[in-house]
Amino acid sequence: MEKRLFQILDEMNQQDEANKTQMVAICNSFISADKVKDGAKIGMGAPEEMLYEIMNGKKIPILVLVDKEEYFKRKNVN
Repeated sequence: MEKRLFQILDEMNQQDEANKTQMVAICNSFISADKVKDGAKIGMGAPEEMLYEIMNGKKIPILVLVDKEEYFKRKNVN
């Protein structure tokens, strides 16, 4: 059975914590959003080295949009 996207990301994130690596990076600096012919264009900020890693094929950008209220409600549950 094929693994689900978030299952893979969670495994990579757990390995990052254990190995002090950065296979999954969180860049949540919202810059802009524009309406375009086919929908929307969203700009996010990231450290400069991420640009180089995208350009040399080591990283792929994946935009994840999360319900803010629900995220913080679940995050703050002990």
